[in-house]
Amino acid sequence: MIIQPQKRPIMVATSGGKDATLALHRLRYDPRFNDYQPVGLMTMFDANTGRSTAHNIRREVIQAQADALGLPLHIIELEDKRGHAYADYDEKVGRFCLDLVQQGISHIMYGDIHLEDVKAYRENLNQQSGIQGVYPLWGSTPEQITEEFLALGYKTSIVAVDSTRLTSDYLGMTIDNQLLDNLPAGVDRCAEYGEYHTFCTDGPMFSQAVKTEKGEVWSDGRNEFITLTL
Repeated sequence: MIIQPQKRPIMVATSGGKDATLALHRLRYDPRFNDYQPVGLMTMFDANTGRSTAHNIRREVIQAQADALGLPLHIIELEDKRGHAYADYDEKVGRFCLDLVQQGISHIMYGDIHLEDVKAYRENLNQQSGIQGVYPLWGSTPEQITEEFLALGYKTSIVAVDSTRLTSDYLGMTIDNQLLDNLPAGVDRCAEYGEYHTFCTDGPMFSQAVKTEKGEVWSDGRNEFITLTL
């Protein structure tokens, strides 16, 4: 990939969902981020299941999304899962970021919105490798984000739910204003607390829609997921 003059290369951390997709859109088209040029997508995968760590999306589905977005996919494989966390996360992400810096990529984009503890955790890890975080959505309200996302014409569906907050009936549903307006009380509109997770399949940045089929619904104990296939 050829980096345009006066542009700073930036890696995009993504799970394939709505927040990272909108953050990438702002990175590409918002004048505030004109200095940056996205050079790749970084996604965490469970080495044992072959699926993404948060959303449990199959690798070929994530790859199809990356292809449609026109960016190479970089996978970090995590192995040491303990409960809902990975003991090898810091070491492997830190190593990946250090490699980026050595390649001349000194920035990484995140789709975080307002959780200060999550941002502080990322920043602490980033400092160890010398990479800088960029947060295109930071400071926006959940209402602003969902309104902008839908107005731009992006399509996304729910692929995971926290069963203590939402029922499995939501799995496979397409996000729209009616669904968001009728979420149960206490559920964050953008699901910043993990109430649900999404996978984006189409929109202005996509060269073509990612056509998926809905498969089995399954549970890991607390969270429920729907399998997507191509």
